[in-house]
Amino acid sequence: MSKKLLFLLMLLISLSVALSGCAEGPMWRSGKLSPWARNKWAAEEQIADTLFVRKQRMTESVNSVLHAPIDEQERVADELAEVVHRDPVLLLRLHGVKLLGELNCPSALETLKTISRDYNTDVRLAAIKAWENKPTEHSIPQLQEMIGSDTNVDVRLAATRAVGTFSGTQAVQALSLALNDPDPALQLRATESLQSVTGEPLGRNVVAWQEFVQQYTASAIPDAPDQNSASSVARRPVASTTPR
Repeated sequence: MSKKLLFLLMLLISLSVALSGCAEGPMWRSGKLSPWARNKWAAEEQIADTLFVRKQRMTESVNSVLHAPIDEQERVADELAEVVHRDPVLLLRLHGVKLLGELNCPSALETLKTISRDYNTDVRLAAIKAWENKPTEHSIPQLQEMIGSDTNVDVRLAATRAVGTFSGTQAVQALSLALNDPDPALQLRATESLQSVTGEPLGRNVVAWQEFVQQYTASAIPDAPDQNSASSVARRPVASTTPR
């Protein structure tokens, strides 16, 4: 057999495989040429639909108890905790973390504290966002702990940024951890958050901020949050134009 005929034969075999859908080539998505391709496409769509439905149900459960008695919120928080701790689908875990941040009950708080030390970085980042959107007396201490102890720099940076949405002595003290960290990126992120918290125009001058924080914490009156309020920790005004 000549080389030319051999080449043509190999080319015909390759085209046959691609068109038959026996491999994930560019044609298989058409779903018209192979039962295998159609079945695989249908299975993927079923997974996507199931994910969407589960997320929708989780959201509806939370919305239904936002103004309900505490025991109803506890029930939904426990259901979300099961998803967050045990579900193999990361997207559902992350959605559960977000929804936990919308509930105001002890179970939601305890689960958020636990997952703030989760093995998965994305889950810890989602927990930071939940604490940021949940201005209670627990928020800043938890974010401060993550700044000081998390082993992932992205998590520490995110926690430092999140503290910048609050105000008061607690926020400044939490940011001092990042400001005094040997990591330059964390120091710079701390200066930006401190400017948001205090309104002081010190830019990215780390030394100037270190001096300011030392004087501020020495003279500031400690925060005295109302323990009965769900929004007892001061938030930086939303309308502020302070650079972030």
